[in-house]
Amino acid sequence: MVLWDIWDPHVFVLAEKNQTFVYVYSPVNIWSPCVSFLGAFKRPFSAHPVGLQNGTLTCQLENGVFENLTLPTHRLGHGNTHAKERFKQNLDLLHLKEAWTDAKILNTPEVWDILTKKAMEQMKIEIAIKACQDSCNATLLMELTQLQQVEEHFLLAGHILLLLQFYDAAQEAFLKSSHPQAACDMRCHLQQWDKALELAEQLNLPMTEITREYAQQLEMRGDHRLALSHYEKYLKSDVSKQTNRYLAEAGFARMCIQLGDLWKGRQMAIQCNNTQLYLDCARILEGLNLLQDAGEMYELGGQIEKAAGLYITVKSYTKAHPLLDRIASPKLQIEYAKAMEADKKFAEAATAYELAEDIDNAVRLQLGSLGNPARAFSILRKTRSMEGAAMAAKYCKLTGDFDNAIEFLIMQKRTQEASELAQQHNKMDIYTEIVKDIATKDECLKLARYYESMESYEKACALFEKCGEPKQALHLYLHWGTATGIDLAIELVGRLRCDALTSQLLDYLTGEMDQGVEKGPKYLFQLHTVLGNYDQATKAALLIAHQEQEMGNYKMAHQQLLGFCKVLQAQKRCVPLELSKQLMLLHSYILVKTLIRLGDHRSSARMLIRVARHISKFPAHVTPILISTVIECQRSGLNRTAFEYASMLMRPEYRSAISVAYKRKIENIVRKPEKTEEEESLAPCPTCSLEIPETQLDCPACCCTIPFCIATGRHMVLGNWSQCPHCKFSALMQQFLKVIEVEKVCPMCLQTVDPADVKEVLNPLEEMQDCL
Repeated sequence: MVLWDIWDPHVFVLAEKNQTFVYVYSPVNIWSPCVSFLGAFKRPFSAHPVGLQNGTLTCQLENGVFENLTLPTHRLGHGNTHAKERFKQNLDLLHLKEAWTDAKILNTPEVWDILTKKAMEQMKIEIAIKACQDSCNATLLMELTQLQQVEEHFLLAGHILLLLQFYDAAQEAFLKSSHPQAACDMRCHLQQWDKALELAEQLNLPMTEITREYAQQLEMRGDHRLALSHYEKYLKSDVSKQTNRYLAEAGFARMCIQLGDLWKGRQMAIQCNNTQLYLDCARILEGLNLLQDAGEMYELGGQIEKAAGLYITVKSYTKAHPLLDRIASPKLQIEYAKAMEADKKFAEAATAYELAEDIDNAVRLQLGSLGNPARAFSILRKTRSMEGAAMAAKYCKLTGDFDNAIEFLIMQKRTQEASELAQQHNKMDIYTEIVKDIATKDECLKLARYYESMESYEKACALFEKCGEPKQALHLYLHWGTATGIDLAIELVGRLRCDALTSQLLDYLTGEMDQGVEKGPKYLFQLHTVLGNYDQATKAALLIAHQEQEMGNYKMAHQQLLGFCKVLQAQKRCVPLELSKQLMLLHSYILVKTLIRLGDHRSSARMLIRVARHISKFPAHVTPILISTVIECQRSGLNRTAFEYASMLMRPEYRSAISVAYKRKIENIVRKPEKTEEEESLAPCPTCSLEIPETQLDCPACCCTIPFCIATGRHMVLGNWSQCPHCKFSALMQQFLKVIEVEKVCPMCLQTVDPADVKEVLNPLEEMQDCL
């Protein structure tokens, strides 16, 4: 007798005599409809089953009374006490919702995993999703969520079987579904390409990409011949449908090389022109011990050092040589160098040794086999190799090149030996020049005393100063006593600014004569200048200029004063008035010839008049200056002034010195005087605008000393103010441009001036002090 549970249609019992068997029926699952045996129990002989409801079997006894018996598969009630057993009971009865409630109570990964798999087997996707959510199984949750929309039984069963890793069953389910291609896709995802190919052929699906993937798998397994066959098959297929042709071509190239068809494999690799493919082919060739071919592939793949190493190994030096400059590994370069040296190609070997920074061997070859000591010396001066320096020193001593021998002995720190060699061969200057910057104080003192004994005072003094003995250096400079010695002594005192040394030098310079050297104000001027004593330097400069003027060296005096003015300008100091006036007077005299060349006789006459009024400052040329003044004044119509200075020339002390060419003319000017002349033109003072004579440099109204124009000798005026771009002295712009157009140089500093560099000074009153 079979009784179905009227509340649970999946449960039924089979009653025989006094035995009762309990079964559960699963009509829908991933396999097929099935009946599962749950258990059995004995009942009394007198109890006849008449009904089954919710696990309770109703039986009628012989006396007509009904008795209810609970099936052993349904005996567990509610509560947490028997949750684990109840969870198993609900699973067996396919009560998955009740099982999920028990799983919430148990809440262990094992329970959730069992429930999830059971729900998937029964194709209860909703229950499986809830179990994954509660167990935080995100990976499986995503997969199951995608299956919610799948309604077809076999297709859904196939996906669930795939998730449960029953691949053959999944394939069978997919093939029964409306989407059999899913079976082929599954085999592709599992990389089971051989089965995928069978399915693709069976289902008449495109096979090109599967063929390529299968070829790659075969290549990884080492089945190269079969892999090559599949690569070829792929490459011969319809090109328009290929998306990964390069991968197939690369595999084809690799397989050809693996199977010994080097030419075809190389050609395909070059056609692909891919760095990684070159390197793959190179490794295969290297594994096959085809080292030169491997080197070529490494070279194409950009691994230059690997390629060069293989070329050197197989002694293919012609291929290795062009790669040397691109190799950073010293080891490879040294290997190449040794190979070249063994082959007696010394130049290539030396170059390789240099690239590898093996300096000692490079120097050895340059000194020996190549006979190129100059190159060896150049390498050593850059690298300062001790061993190389020893070889060079030995070579130089043998060849008599003592200059370089000394240098390389010092490079080895063998200074004592270098010193003895220098003294032996009279090369102390070479030794000193090299060692002076690295010598100790004692070594410097020793060298200084050596040069003192040799009366080479300049070198001795420099060494005394270097080793911290400036007093001895100054003493030796002064003992030397020459003009050069005094100049160097002044430079020494200027550098050190030591009161004791300054006092010692001043005592020396104020002496009249010492060792036959006359010490004039020139040295005092140099000393005060370097010490920054500009007031004293000004007095010395004026004294020097005065001495030069007395000797008639007006240009020398002019240069002396101008040079000192530049020094003061560089120090942002004002030029003293006395110095400025003396420079102005000398410049007025020198300017005369320039003005005459320009045809400006009126201005040249005014400059000569300025000089003649201070004729006592030009004692060496009194008469020529006065004669020139008379002639230029008469030529310019300044008759009264010409008569004035002509009369002066008639004095006994000057008359005898007048040359015959001018004597009668000057006498006529005195005998027949014309005392009329035009007044000098006026120009406004730049400070107060008072109109004053244009060559007058002192304003009676504002008592200002006005800067003079270096191009005309006149005083400066606003609106026409410029300056020399070199010496920065003021000049009337228009007149200055006319002068440099003809003369090309500044009349003050004699430097070449480009007219484009002459700019108008916009605020001359602020710069008047700089012009003085």
